Formats: sequence, structure tokens, C-alpha cells
Amino acid sequence: MIRLAITFALVVSLCLGFASCKAEGNASANETQGDSVVVSADSQYIIQYENDPFYKFLCSLPRKKRIEEIMNYKGEDAGMSYYKYCVIDFPLLSPVEQCADICMHLRAEYFFRQKQYDKIHFHDVGGKDHKYTGGASRQALNAYLKKIYTISNTASMYAEMQIVPSLTDIRPGDVLIYPAKGNKLGHVVMVSEVAKDSKGDIYFQVMQGFTPACELHIVKNNDVSGNSPWFKLDPNADAIKIDNFTFRKDQLRRWK
Repeated sequence: MIRLAITFALVVSLCLGFASCKAEGNASANETQGDSVVVSADSQYIIQYENDPFYKFLCSLPRKKRIEEIMNYKGEDAGMSYYKYCVIDFPLLSPVEQCADICMHLRAEYFFRQKQYDKIHFHDVGGKDHKYTGGASRQALNAYLKKIYTISNTASMYAEMQIVPSLTDIRPGDVLIYPAKGNKLGHVVMVSEVAKDSKGDIYFQVMQGFTPACELHIVKNNDVSGNSPWFKLDPNADAIKIDNFTFRKDQLRRWK
């Protein structure tokens, strides 16, 4: 029954495109998709938080052609088609912009577009807060982020953020994160879409960057048949599995 529900989610996702944000209509695989928020009238999914400003920001990010692969910072195929549902056109700023960096980049870009420059700040690995002071200068923002990439990582993000107390409160902009520790690499994905079906079950999508640095992309759920970006949330589970990565429920985090 779960597999049938998720398979139907594939049909829905093909109608909704990148999350519900990109309406495909009758576009071919060679066409770039639109940017409007469209919720299918006959969908079993009810998109949550569709009026949330950060969700709308994520929806404003254009999606690349469906046939395109994920490229690394050198402009070469990153060999990550296993993970790809679709690729987001969100240019990298640096050859070291990896999973944590791209999440910070998204957050900074959102506040930059909102002209809320004082809200752009991130902690380094020692816990020191680094505030952005460059105002409306795009050059200053890019320079600030490139510096942040060298002094922050999944461990600093993890320490800076707060636990989401209930899995059922998952929302766009939250992250699933396990921190780097010693020689162990960390990883983080950002929640990009949340929906419910007619029974009230929760589904969500995630986006990620990767190591080595590569393009932002929506992650495909390889545990179900077809090409689906939807993951079903078990509110009673102790962990959330995103393909090769397993996150404890207390690793669902939100910026303060």
C-alpha cells in the first residue's frame, strides 16, 4: 500500500515538477520549466507552508532541464545520477561549496533578496558568530560566503541550530544534519517541500549539495519504484533514511 501511494506520488510529482513549485504542463524533456507555484486540483497531496516566504524563495529557483546531470565545480559530470531527481540552477560560488555551504548559501541568499542583511550570520567551528556587513553589495555577499565556507561546516551548523521538537513539525528550510567529527565526514540535506495526503500522512522532499562541490539538486527516493522525490515521514521513527544517509530524529534542525 505504501509503495502504491509513493508510486502515485510520482505521477503527482511529474505534474508538479520541482516540488509543487515548477509546473511542467506538456513541456518536453528539453524545455526549461516554469517558476509558478501550481498545486494539482486532483492531487491527493495538500502542499504545506505554501505561503511561507522561504518556501516561496525556494520555488523561485529555476530548475535545469530534466535531462541534465549534476555537474561538479569543474563543469564535469559529477557521476551522481543515482541521487538526482532534478538539478536546480543555483550557481556555486567556490570549488569548496559542499553540503553545509550550500545550505548557508541558500539562507544568506534569501535574506539578501529580502534586504534583511542583519539576519545573515553564521558561526565558525569555534562557535564565534560572523555577521555579514556588506549591505546590498553582491560582491560583498559573495566574498563573505566564500570566507564562511572555510571556517564553518556541518559541526558548526549543528551546534548553531536548534532541535525541531516533533518530526510532524517538519517544514521547508529545516535540515537533516549529522556533524563532522574527527575523521568522520558529516552531511546535511535541506527540506524543500512538505505535503500531506488525504489520510494526513506527511511526505517531504530534500535538496542537497555534495562532496566534492557540485550543483544543488533535489534528491530522488531510490527506495521506491519510479522517479519520485517524495519521502514518507514516520512520526514515530527514531531515524529518517535518505538513501545512503540515516539521520536520527534529533538531527532534524532549524536555525534559531
